[in-house]
Amino acid sequence: MNSEAYTDFKAQLKAVGRQRMEGYDPNLFDKITEQENLAVLMPALKNYDGIAALKKKLAEFKIPSYGSADIALALFEVTEEEKYLDIIMDNYRGLAVNTPIAAGLAGFAKKPGVYNLLVDIYLHDKDEANRVQAVVGMLWRDGKLNNVKDPMELFEKIDLIRAFKLDSEEEGTEQGENN
Repeated sequence: MNSEAYTDFKAQLKAVGRQRMEGYDPNLFDKITEQENLAVLMPALKNYDGIAALKKKLAEFKIPSYGSADIALALFEVTEEEKYLDIIMDNYRGLAVNTPIAAGLAGFAKKPGVYNLLVDIYLHDKDEANRVQAVVGMLWRDGKLNNVKDPMELFEKIDLIRAFKLDSEEEGTEQGENN
């Protein structure tokens, strides 16, 4: 969902010492999309109501759209308001390519209300990439991967993710085999 430049910028904010200087790119802001700039900068401004600006910008986008999804994800990250989850899911259902939204939700797996959405994606989405994103979030949220700080690191353990089964899914399979 986020561009490489946005990911680099977020990492740069957390970098210290030598890491900060090695990762510096003077043209970084030129590479970040408008929505990503809004998502990262607006909430951080102290003398400006960034949340209100994001809400206003969200109203300008139609649903489904990637702009609407980006801003709703940013607003949910800051406010944890359920209405933004509804907007995120409306975008998810309406866009042909929705894996970036599933990835965004996986990153929020520990926030209230997100887990059930991930379970729904895992159980009902036919796209394997979306299902993998959902599993990543569920495993991360459930503490099954306690030493993993970033859910994206889990792709190194893709076999574990593909083998993941929900208890209810396993029971349904066993019941089907017994009939």
